[in-house]
Amino acid sequence: MDESGLTAVHNPGRIIARKGQKQVGKITSGERGKTVTVICTANAAGTFVPPLMIFPRKNMTNLLIKDAPPGTVGAASITGWTDSTIFCQWLRHFIEYVKPTTARPVILLLDGHASHKTLEGVELARKNNIAMVSFPPHTTHRLQPLDKCFFGPLKTYYNSACDNWMSVNAGKRIGFYDIAGLFKTAYFKAAMMQRAVNGFQSCGIFPLDPQIFSDDDFAPSLLTDEGRPRPN
Repeated sequence: MDESGLTAVHNPGRIIARKGQKQVGKITSGERGKTVTVICTANAAGTFVPPLMIFPRKNMTNLLIKDAPPGTVGAASITGWTDSTIFCQWLRHFIEYVKPTTARPVILLLDGHASHKTLEGVELARKNNIAMVSFPPHTTHRLQPLDKCFFGPLKTYYNSACDNWMSVNAGKRIGFYDIAGLFKTAYFKAAMMQRAVNGFQSCGIFPLDPQIFSDDDFAPSLLTDEGRPRPN
């Protein structure tokens, strides 16, 4: 599982203009916008769990996820980012869909954010036959399958959906009630079985490939390595 942010002020794609034209413009929803967080989940077999969307507000209403991908759940936080309470909410959502058992336990790979490592979350995972494994710090760009193969295309499709929305709804701004529908358009295109399979394969997680990283990949860690302590 991993989180990523969507904004009402999207990043416009490439613009087609006449050759030699000095100034080329593209409409966006505004200059600055708040972020809506999405929590996405996939496994090495290419299966996706419906996402969770976090909106930057005090109270949650289901109208915000009315046009979201089927099975999506919503949550609200002041910052728009996940916290320990929302993570436990997502974990219960995950358990409901995956249904891990003693005979078929589940390994959950995730980053080391503080909200993922609370006592409540760990106990909830253990009680439901989930073993949580955190990636080492500063390695998710190489070890997180969703970062490698999913979130990039998702953002591209989302920006394209926002471009189309702005073209159809001239003079309007993208609001929080529009984001779920735009996200659904992008998610349906990005959440492909082969993309999830490639993500795990490119990280060497499944099939397991310990040799996928060379010595050069570990070179940055040498800057912080400490030698063995010398006796006084």
